Amino acid sequence: MNMQYDKEADALYIKLSENNIVESEEKENNIILDYDSEKNIVGIEILYFVKNHKQSIFPVFKEVEEAVWKSDVAG
Repeated sequence: MNMQYDKEADALYIKLSENNIVESEEKENNIILDYDSEKNIVGIEILYFVKNHKQSIFPVFKEVEEAVWKSDVAG
């Protein structure tokens, strides 16, 4: 398993298998599943990951975000 986050797109991709993707399907709003030729899920893409999930997944995200922003402005 491998996870990648694209900050510009605000998309998290979870790669579950090295199998080739032959089909993709949006299962829920902003969640896309990738399938191989045998209909096994090989990847999951979550669009707008931070925007939609930061409060539920990262309860302290706001404080971290503010601290990082302040350090970027100061430095």
